[in-house]
Amino acid sequence: MIDSTPGPTSPGPSVIPPVTAVLAVRNDAQTIERAVRSIFAQQYPLELAVVIASAPSTDGTREIVRALASGDPRLSVIETTSASPAVALNEAIAAATSAVLIRVDPRSELPSDYVRVAVEAMARTDAAALVGRTRPVGETPFERAVATGFRHRLGLADDPLRSPGQAEGPTGQPNDHVLRRRMFIDAGLYSEELRHGQSWEMNSRLRDAGNTVWFTPELVYSYRPPSRAVALTRALFADGLWRGEFFRAFRDESALRFRLPVAIVIATIAGFILGAIGLFGIVAGALGAAFVVSVILFALILAPAAYVVVVLTLAGIVAVREDLRTGAWFALVMPFIHFSWGLGFIAGFLNIEGAADTLIVDFE
Repeated sequence: MIDSTPGPTSPGPSVIPPVTAVLAVRNDAQTIERAVRSIFAQQYPLELAVVIASAPSTDGTREIVRALASGDPRLSVIETTSASPAVALNEAIAAATSAVLIRVDPRSELPSDYVRVAVEAMARTDAAALVGRTRPVGETPFERAVATGFRHRLGLADDPLRSPGQAEGPTGQPNDHVLRRRMFIDAGLYSEELRHGQSWEMNSRLRDAGNTVWFTPELVYSYRPPSRAVALTRALFADGLWRGEFFRAFRDESALRFRLPVAIVIATIAGFILGAIGLFGIVAGALGAAFVVSVILFALILAPAAYVVVVLTLAGIVAVREDLRTGAWFALVMPFIHFSWGLGFIAGFLNIEGAADTLIVDFE
């Protein structure tokens, strides 16, 4: 049981709001217990409540959640019939009663001062929602390679939610980590009609209503990245897909988020195609200006070749700093990161028929 007595420097009980953590879980058997433990380990003067919306799972997640709830009255469970994360989160938010809600990823682990920092930021900014930073931390060699790729400046380091040094202030970033329940309900909850980008669309509605969505860099938690290549590809493709759709519809640069993966996809594919055309011209015996053009086109194959060299060099550095297996996985993970997200963005931006149905957003 968490001590409910405020410390000597804590504000008076009348200004300390009760807080509820809400989670939407599906196939999170590996990480859900650790996430819940980190919630109940918070250094906060009041006892926290937890509401878990449990979607149908195939790995025993529901059984684990039921066992956790049976031994702790602070934890409530809602078993949903839908696999949609938006539906699960809406049901959890509707069941919560606290004024302040902490949205917790089931693959995350909160530092012990997370709730205190969140509540202080809410009081200081009067924001409707807070956006914090995330820090990927892997346990297996594959996960460590993914985490390194996410953090690397040639991976996804342009993401302000994964990179330190971003200034505090109003933000257009989509991930809402802390919510004022009343403002959120008044805005209409997450859209259950959208396949992707529900947080972005909700934060847009909050801002349109005159509310503030605030980025707080001190609000940071660690999370375990996808543990399988299929899950990584699915998650990144889905993220790139909805961002491409939103960028096409609204031309909001915050939806673009990562420019490097898109540039790599275009340069690599164009380099292969144009290089092959140039090689064909050279082999076919092009003469004069046609030969010069063929040589120039063939030289463009250096773009994908240079990409391979850079990735292998970085993998070698990772192998030295971490271990050989992590470095080997890094050589495969970086192309997964770039091409999954980049192809997803291009498919969404071009509104390619059926792209949205190719992969369904998972909770990972």
